[in-house]
Amino acid sequence: MSQTLQQQTGFITWLPAIAGLCCLGLGAGLIGIYGFFTPHVAKEFGVGVAVVNVGAILLVLVPGMAGPFVGKMVDRFPVRRILLAGSTIAMSGLILTSMAPAPWLAGVAFVFFALGLSMYGPVVINAMLVKRFPGREARALAIAALGISFATIFMPLITGGLLQHYDWREALAFLAGGILVLLLIIISIGVPSEPAAKLSNANASNTYNPWKNPTFWLIGLCVAMGLCAAIVIAICYPPHFIARGFTTSQAAFFVSLSGGAGIVGKTSVALLADRYRHHAKWLAAGLLALLASGLLMLVQMDTATGILPVMLILGFASGAFLPMHAYLNSCYFEASIMGSITGSQMPMFLPFGIAGPVLAGFIYDTYGDYQMAFYGLSLLLISAAGLAALLPREVRLTNH
Repeated sequence: MSQTLQQQTGFITWLPAIAGLCCLGLGAGLIGIYGFFTPHVAKEFGVGVAVVNVGAILLVLVPGMAGPFVGKMVDRFPVRRILLAGSTIAMSGLILTSMAPAPWLAGVAFVFFALGLSMYGPVVINAMLVKRFPGREARALAIAALGISFATIFMPLITGGLLQHYDWREALAFLAGGILVLLLIIISIGVPSEPAAKLSNANASNTYNPWKNPTFWLIGLCVAMGLCAAIVIAICYPPHFIARGFTTSQAAFFVSLSGGAGIVGKTSVALLADRYRHHAKWLAAGLLALLASGLLMLVQMDTATGILPVMLILGFASGAFLPMHAYLNSCYFEASIMGSITGSQMPMFLPFGIAGPVLAGFIYDTYGDYQMAFYGLSLLLISAAGLAALLPREVRLTNH
């Protein structure tokens, strides 16, 4: 009886992390299915794919600009209300997008999706978990980050099935409606109702100025460079493998293998990172260096037997690095200002997130492959590792 009670209590304790997993999977994880709708939208509105791809830039631009404001909201208002409002705004935006009679109206509706996404995305989820799990931040953050990996596996299958039976408008509306219902239920059950002020001093974010702290800039730039590079690399995988002579199905297998390795990487962070938080900067630097090394090895590989182990390395490193943003912040800043700190760092993602895909595409159009882009991305990752190594040795102590 007592053992069962302990198991239930343990499960209930981790419900916010599980809710975070679902929010990230059904939020940021949806970015991976954007390309499924691109040709259908372009055909119906009679515009080029490049025009439709402007929406992908909005997914970087809007959260980056809204990040500082969303971060302050997390430190001042109940997180559950923010998550419920964000999921409602985002999915309503998708439903309005599915009903838009003109491309510019679809773009306006999609802005609401991007705005809502930022209100139940990494800034809010990570700040909530850092505040709720002091001393166990890495485990909670890694559990939540698994949602994106699971979405990468399952959402393309669900979306592809819907598009086989419905047109893009019906598929998008059905998808958004179903996700909204799931999110409302999951957030209501899994996220505590008390405001952030009960977990920490919500007024601290009003008096602290992070812009004068070098650690704030080192973490923000390091993570922005690392995560944006990882995103661009993921975009480049399929064309790179096809250009090397592999079929589309073989390229998909390589990418899925990387996704599986990413789950292992996040699980490793969940099990180990809290124990070694005094070495957090070396953990981040090592993962970035490993990702750069794997990318340089990938450029040299032309056979499946050579590519397979390299994709395991790349997947492990990129997956393990995903929770590093909030984890590094939790090691150096108080939990009471975590939302403001993380949100204020989001604009640093803008130049890398916007320029990276454009430059990579220009290199591909010019040279016919991504080899030069991979070299440039490796240099960016090594530079990010150098910034991580410059972080202070002393970390913030937490109570376990």
